[in-house]
Amino acid sequence: MIELYHAWNSTCSQKVRICIEEKGLSWAGHVLNLRRFDQVRPEFLAINPAAMVPVLIDGGVKVTESRIINEYLEDAYPQAPLLPKLAAGRAAVRIWTKYVDDVPTEAVKIPSFMKNIRPQAVQMSDEELDAAVRMMPDKGKAARWRRAAREGYTDAEIRPSVDQLGDMLDRMESALASSPWLAGPDYTLADVDVAPFVHRLVQIDLAPMIAGRPHVAGWYARVAARPAFVAAMSY
Repeated sequence: MIELYHAWNSTCSQKVRICIEEKGLSWAGHVLNLRRFDQVRPEFLAINPAAMVPVLIDGGVKVTESRIINEYLEDAYPQAPLLPKLAAGRAAVRIWTKYVDDVPTEAVKIPSFMKNIRPQAVQMSDEELDAAVRMMPDKGKAARWRRAAREGYTDAEIRPSVDQLGDMLDRMESALASSPWLAGPDYTLADVDVAPFVHRLVQIDLAPMIAGRPHVAGWYARVAARPAFVAAMSY
């Protein structure tokens, strides 16, 4: 059986769970609480020294990085395919999935930290905060934790991230004007990988950004109604 080390609120974990559910695969989950720093405990660092979720274990195969995990699942379990048959269609999907890694995955972090992490982080003592960030291999993430826990980010500092997320929605609006799904007529990994980031906008009080783009709003309604999405996001 597939094992998945994941966090319920992690957008990258969410896109892997959606993929697993779309394919109807049985899986066992190992849930990490990132706000309690489970990801830097020795037992998880032994699985992924980068201290990042998700990690997929499939028999003797270990796969990290959510985009790579989803492509692995597509290759290993071709039932309920999430890539088009033709090379051009597959390339169109991969343009989207790479874009997700390059832009929204980063852009969503600071707004998410301010909404979801800061209320807890401000309560940490200096000693607790120092101990936690020292264990983080990713120094950028450590800096975000420290910043969120102390002075926070100003609206002016958050604005570039929100603008990038707006650019994502504009890109989606343009694509969805001519097809029901992001990469063409079929639901694919492009939709799977983007879905958690649109959903996150709702969670961090940026839903009006979706409502102002009718094609995106319709797409999100269709995505949110899919049983796999409902199962993957249930927590």
